[in-house]
Amino acid sequence: MSQPGTADVGSVSTSQRCIIAADLHCDGSARRLAMLEELLRSCQENGADCYLLGDLFDVWLGPGQISLSQTRRELDALRHACESEIDVVVIPGNRDFLLDSSFERATGVAVGGDHLLLETGGQRWHLSHGDLFGTADRGYQRLRTVLRSNLFRFVVRHLPMFMCKGLARILRRSSRRSLEGKAQILMEPDRRVVGDLLKDGFDRVVCGHYHRPFEEKLDQSEGAGTFTVLEAFEDRGAHLFIEDGEMEVRYLE
Repeated sequence: MSQPGTADVGSVSTSQRCIIAADLHCDGSARRLAMLEELLRSCQENGADCYLLGDLFDVWLGPGQISLSQTRRELDALRHACESEIDVVVIPGNRDFLLDSSFERATGVAVGGDHLLLETGGQRWHLSHGDLFGTADRGYQRLRTVLRSNLFRFVVRHLPMFMCKGLARILRRSSRRSLEGKAQILMEPDRRVVGDLLKDGFDRVVCGHYHRPFEEKLDQSEGAGTFTVLEAFEDRGAHLFIEDGEMEVRYLE
């Protein structure tokens, strides 16, 4: 399993003004489409870049999903935002880890890796979906490695869409059963891993995935900073508005 340290940060982004959200879980419904459109409209009105920290989609089945009618409106909204010169970056989550270059071509959205370094207001922020912080859940981490392997991606790309949908249903049912039986400690982020990132020189670590918003100051022996977990956007439209390193929690009206 890869560890979310500095060496793993696949790209660096510099932004004076940006909006960060996680866990939109777009599923083709009118409500979540409207929330996505409102978020992108806010980015346009504020001249802000947009960073989506995983689970943009409730499920993403690979390149074949681009042609599905239930996905078309979300893809159109993303493409229109990018065409208006808004930079949109998505970090794949545990629901949409199959996002790839075909999605980039269809929308103009940049698909990142597991982690992104954001430089803003003289600070270094570590952005990720957050599932890699759940180190105590070894079963999930093993499954994650399999599902994100090149072999699994190859197989999914060559499966008929009806089989991809069936596979997704199986994984979702298995995930729900697994969550029901898990101890709470298994679903908590590992503060030691976050602390290591602060030691590496990050000022703030931001992620989604856990759906329970909180923020805490961590003071490690070789570094100090802030750990922020975002509320799931799908609930109230919670997102961060950042300008020159100053952060404000906002909600959709």
